[in-house]
Amino acid sequence: MTAAAEDLSDFALWRNGFPDDLFAELRHDRPLFRHELTPGVAQTVHRDFWVATKHRHAVRLHRDTESFTAGDGPLIQPVAMFSAYPTIITLDPPELNKRRKLISNAFTPRAIAKLEDGIRARAAQMIDGLLAKGGGDWIEDVADALPMTVIGDIIGIPDEDRPRIFDIFERILKALAPEASPSGQVELELFASVFGYAMELTADKRGNPTDYIWSTLASAVITGDDGEQFSLPENELEFFFFVLAFAGSDTTKNALAMGLQAFVANPEQIERYREQEALRPSAVEEVLRWASPVAYWTRTAKVDVEMDGQQIPAGDRVVSMLRSANRDEEVFASPFTFDIGR
Repeated sequence: MTAAAEDLSDFALWRNGFPDDLFAELRHDRPLFRHELTPGVAQTVHRDFWVATKHRHAVRLHRDTESFTAGDGPLIQPVAMFSAYPTIITLDPPELNKRRKLISNAFTPRAIAKLEDGIRARAAQMIDGLLAKGGGDWIEDVADALPMTVIGDIIGIPDEDRPRIFDIFERILKALAPEASPSGQVELELFASVFGYAMELTADKRGNPTDYIWSTLASAVITGDDGEQFSLPENELEFFFFVLAFAGSDTTKNALAMGLQAFVANPEQIERYREQEALRPSAVEEVLRWASPVAYWTRTAKVDVEMDGQQIPAGDRVVSMLRSANRDEEVFASPFTFDIGR
């Protein structure tokens, strides 16, 4: 498939990973274009949309909140739930700023230190377990298990509840996969069970405060930039539960999986990581660039917008292909090289 005949809804393009060759062609020949309503698009997202492939596009779409809104959610096809129950991924400033301040206040240095100690201990335990039995499945034993365990620690999910709740999370992720075909009723029942649990847990945290970060969020009150006091509205923390559980777990799993793959394929980078402690922060950034655990993100034009000489009408959806942006030759030297010193 060439850039002149792209259909990004074709699952075959993604079956063996990201279509990096196609993205490279698009960045060169058609960096910003309106995707036609192909049969595949009509079946999956039901509308045409703009595709933005350059790093500069990603920056503008995320930062220019006067022109673009997150209100319809990150997926190409707007989801009614996102509009009905706003969360941090569907809000724009100034409402977004209030949530950021409230959440950052909950992640105090003491809370972060406690969380970090727990993450290190759990990670060491999982990896020691792999070594003790002579190997194992990195994704199942570490990349999948560690993020969910840490999220359970942040939220304060009791140990006895975790197997059941984590199993529901896994079933939902499988139900949402492109190749899945579950009934709408099954999806509804799974979401309802998680939301019901989130309501019960949040009510308990409000009534019986602990030093878990979730308890702090449940009762936190901050003063916004407008001088007004603010706390999370009813049910918003419960929907933040969804965001943290699904967006946080799946993306971190992908980064851990693809990050290890990148290091194994580039053993010299492992040696640099071991020998040069100063490179470790940039190594994290390079893993995120390399893995691109969030493949794309979508915004809606709030007004008629000019971008790269093209007119995007108000109301149109614009998809930022983050994987492509992370391979943009105009921003990253040798973008197809894994380099933790970048």
